[in-house]
Amino acid sequence: MDWKDVAGTVAKAAPILGTILGGPVGGAIGGVVAMLSSAFGLTPEQTTPDKINQLLVSDPSAAIKLAEIEAANKIELQKLVIEMERLELQRQQAEFADTDSARAREKAVVAATGKIDLNLYVLSWVIVLGFFGLTGMLMKIPLPAGQNEVVFMLFGGLVSAFSTVIGYFFGSSRGSQLKTQALATSGKK
Repeated sequence: MDWKDVAGTVAKAAPILGTILGGPVGGAIGGVVAMLSSAFGLTPEQTTPDKINQLLVSDPSAAIKLAEIEAANKIELQKLVIEMERLELQRQQAEFADTDSARAREKAVVAATGKIDLNLYVLSWVIVLGFFGLTGMLMKIPLPAGQNEVVFMLFGGLVSAFSTVIGYFFGSSRGSQLKTQALATSGKK
């Protein structure tokens, strides 16, 4: 069991604490664990997701303690939630920058050679066809005994690659790029 498994139970009594525990584990979790350990009279080493879950299930006053922790530390906890959101936005910006640099590379290749990079489109079609082909096969053909993990690991990688291809060609950043181009050309008329 990890903190994300306990987050839903904690969120029933203390929504902000539940949000932090359910978010990406990082520096924020240390402060929350310290709050939980002091409220329940545990050492930081004893304050584990299993122990907190056990307390929430067995002790009716545990939910009240969580609500008290949240009320007493509401501003600090909200700052942690804001920091988590800021980090998530940074991650998304980095992902956008990566996709945008790939598109810029494609434009540079076309500008330099006068031809599109065919490898990009061939690889994209292989991934898309592989995704739908494997999906169809998984629906029709029973898997051999003991091969589930291997096939699902392959399928997970293919889903990730498929998502990247779709995001590259049809993602929101692509839509934003097209809107920007349309606005720029409409102003020239």
